Amino acid sequence: MKKIYLLMLLLIILVGIVTFIFSPTSIKGTSTDGMWKVVYKKINEVEAGDAWKVSVTQLNDKEVIVKKLEFLENDKGISDRTEFYEGRDIDGTTYTLHPFSYPDLYYGEEPKKDASYSVVIIWTDAQGKTYDEKIELK
Repeated sequence: MKKIYLLMLLLIILVGIVTFIFSPTSIKGTSTDGMWKVVYKKINEVEAGDAWKVSVTQLNDKEVIVKKLEFLENDKGISDRTEFYEGRDIDGTTYTLHPFSYPDLYYGEEPKKDASYSVVIIWTDAQGKTYDEKIELK
C-alpha cells in the first residue's frame, strides 16, 4: 500500500517537472529588418503571480519617433499606446525614446495556446517617412 502512494507521489512530481520544463516562458518576434524586437514573457517576480508582459525594444540607434504600439490577439486589439515618455517609473521600470524601449505594452494573462499574437509598431524616421510594422510572435 505504501508503495502505491509513493509511486503516485513520484508520478505527480514527475508530471509537474515535465510540465514546468516544457511550458514556454516567452514568445518572441523580430521585425524583418532586425530593427525591432518584441517579447511576450512571464514575469519572474513573486508579487506578479502568473502575470505576463509584452515589451518592445528598438535594436539599433536610428533616430525614430514611435507614434503607436498595438498588441493583437488573433488580429484583435488587446492593448495600445500612443503616448510615450522617457524616464523611470515608480516600480523601477525604465522607458527610453532613443533608442526606443517600452517594457510593458501589455500586462496580464499568459498567451492562449490556440491564439496568434502580434504587435503593430507605427513610427516615423528622421526624414518624416511613416512605417507600419507588424511583428508576429512565436
